[in-house]
Amino acid sequence: MNARVFHTVVVGAGPGGLIAAYRSDVPAPGLLLLDGGDDVEERIGALGSDSRGDVVTRGFGGAGLFSDGKLCLSPRIGSTVSHRFDPSRVSARQHAIDEVLRSGERADLHGGDAEAAENFEKRAKVAGLEYVHYPVRHVGTDQLPRMLSRLRTRLAARATVACRTTCIGIRPSGRSDFRWELELDGPGVRRVHAVNVVLAPGKVGASWLGDVGRELGLGRDDAQPKIGFRLEGAKEFLGPLLEIATDPKVIWSGPDGVEVRTHCVCYGGDVVAADYHGLTLVGGHATSAHAENRSNSAIIATAGRRLPLTADDARTLVAAINRRHGGLIGQRLGAFLPDTPLPTSQAVGEFVPSLPDAAPGDFTAEFPTAIVSALQTFLFRLASLCPGVLHPDNFLYGPAVERWASRFTVTDEMEAPGQPGLYLVGDGPGLTGGIIGAAETGWLAGDAITAQARR
Repeated sequence: MNARVFHTVVVGAGPGGLIAAYRSDVPAPGLLLLDGGDDVEERIGALGSDSRGDVVTRGFGGAGLFSDGKLCLSPRIGSTVSHRFDPSRVSARQHAIDEVLRSGERADLHGGDAEAAENFEKRAKVAGLEYVHYPVRHVGTDQLPRMLSRLRTRLAARATVACRTTCIGIRPSGRSDFRWELELDGPGVRRVHAVNVVLAPGKVGASWLGDVGRELGLGRDDAQPKIGFRLEGAKEFLGPLLEIATDPKVIWSGPDGVEVRTHCVCYGGDVVAADYHGLTLVGGHATSAHAENRSNSAIIATAGRRLPLTADDARTLVAAINRRHGGLIGQRLGAFLPDTPLPTSQAVGEFVPSLPDAAPGDFTAEFPTAIVSALQTFLFRLASLCPGVLHPDNFLYGPAVERWASRFTVTDEMEAPGQPGLYLVGDGPGLTGGIIGAAETGWLAGDAITAQARR
């Protein structure tokens, strides 16, 4: 089959790729946006009738825009590149991205009480914790399909969208008028030449991008993954945290580089299983109505110099747990913190667990000792701010892993140094950790491509 040509190809239709495509104003022969997962309507249908975990993590919208939809508007959260720019420029970009992504969908902005946030910050400091405050707009799992459908319609006017199509190879093109050649696997074209390529494969594509990086000799720093679980309890068990913000970020920094933090708090929501290229992990989501009688948060840790873990180590650990237990495991908090009198809170009642069929497990045996110790220490510190955390009937589900990806080196335009026309954006290259951060890197790449096309 003859190769087709495009001015720009965007690999991955998550937040980074979508915004890169949205901001790329390119001449003929146009723009191709591809993703290995389903298109919007297929994802919506599969979510209601199919048990495949990858419907949550792959497809148009990526993982973040088909799960919980938290838009965190802060230069301090979710990005390793925002610090390069003036905070006012970052704020303006993020608010513009917020408008583009929502595509008319209404969602309240939470976390506007600066005085309450400052008081909570002081309380956290007394407990040896850092509280990072930022405004969050929670769109909600129920609103995301409508939002994505509108965005899909807008992008179809400026790009060829090809879902169920993966990029299996990329190399410099032998043609003088195009820089890159891509080999694709999907129902349509199999080979493409392009002036520019934006690689935005998300976390599910981090391993593939690592292979591409080695083949092309791209600069990067090794990943430092965080490992942990989802802590689930009755709906109000995180109440003191959620009074301040909808996605509170509480961090403990211990000796020798140890760090533990909350991540992606889901009020009135569910813990869900998610497939990342054959590995089963836990995630969380909530609708805009927060209708469930339970809430959850990821608690993730790195043991720093006491136990330096690589991404391969994390994958091996997860694969072993999945293999031994047939997927995820669950454990009562009272069993994870044995021989310790646990305070209970009258404000925290019963709840129906999200995953009652999760295999019984023991995180103290499954996780390295240094990780277990860090997680246990953090839970006790967190309980000084939020006593309901230590209710013995709270539940743990895992494993949860964040920061799989090596951090690739990029310019301020998200271009790989020494590789003209090759842009890296989002979570896959380790540059971001969330919807807005990923989208912002896509914005920067798209603007750079537009500027280049107009020269």
